Amino acid sequence: NADRDLDAVCALFATAGRAEERTGGRGALNFLEEIEAQDIAADTLTRRAVRPDAVRLMTAHRSKGLQWRLVVVAGVQEGLWPDLRRRGSLLEADRIGRDGLAEPLTPGALLAEERRLFYVAATRARERLVVTAVKAPAEDGDQPSRFLAELGVEPQDVTGRPRRPLSVAALVAELRATTVDPDASEALRAAAARRLARL
Repeated sequence: NADRDLDAVCALFATAGRAEERTGGRGALNFLEEIEAQDIAADTLTRRAVRPDAVRLMTAHRSKGLQWRLVVVAGVQEGLWPDLRRRGSLLEADRIGRDGLAEPLTPGALLAEERRLFYVAATRARERLVVTAVKAPAEDGDQPSRFLAELGVEPQDVTGRPRRPLSVAALVAELRATTVDPDASEALRAAAARRLARL
């Protein structure tokens, strides 16, 4: 319920921000009158019916209570998961508890909470779980999360360039390189130029 209520408040602030940009700042009372006058919520990012053959992208928090045949938990990096930075906000709403203000979480409690969240994400898979992380050659670069060792599975190193570009920028770069590659066939260079033109 707390997550849902927080989402509703965030949606209200986002709607207010869009209204502020659209109307040039007519004030809070005018905004509230506009919201009350609506028959249908203005937010177009609300949940839609999910097709069974579609990919769902969500946070670990949102995945609670759901399951899929295949789950991919991406970017399980040290410093990101677990993220041991103190959470909080200007009003410190994260500290509000049933008995008043709670003490900020200790690093140990933050680690335990991050571990529980990783457990939630990893247990959403009914058949197959894929966890990805990046390991830099140097120790001071990106490193996989300590939680990977807790899965009890030996990580599989994948080295070399991926078979396909993983972003639009990488695809454009590959197509540009192919169009001017003297070792590529004329047909391949022409096909790369056509794809590049479509993009």
